[in-house]
Amino acid sequence: MLKSTRSTTRPATSLWFLMAADLMAVVWMHIFGPWLDHSSRFTSTATLGGHHLIVMIAAAIGFAMLAALAILTEGFTKATTKLTIATNVACVISVIALAGLIALILAALLSRLIFGKLRP
Repeated sequence: MLKSTRSTTRPATSLWFLMAADLMAVVWMHIFGPWLDHSSRFTSTATLGGHHLIVMIAAAIGFAMLAALAILTEGFTKATTKLTIATNVACVISVIALAGLIALILAALLSRLIFGKLRP
C-alpha cells in the first residue's frame, strides 16, 4: 500500500481556484477565441499568439486532470508521491493555458495605470 501524506488547506484552495480558472478559460476560448485571435495583436496575447484551440485544449486537459486528482486525493487533502507528481503536471499544464489570459489582464491593468482614463 502507498504511503499517504496530508497537505494543508491553502494549497488545496489554490488548486480548486486553478481548476475553476481552467474551466473559465475553456468557456472563454470556445466563445471568444476566434475573436481574440483576429481582433488585434494585443488581444491575441490571450490566445498565446493566435492559437485559441491549443489554449482551449490545454485548459481542458488541465481541468480534467485536476478534477480526477480531486477525487483521488480526497479534495487535494491527501496525496501519495505519484499523485503529487500528477498534480504538479496538471498545474503546469493549467498555468501554460492561463498564461496568455494573465498576461492580457496584467497588460490592460498596467496600461490603465500608465495612461489613466482614455475617455474624456
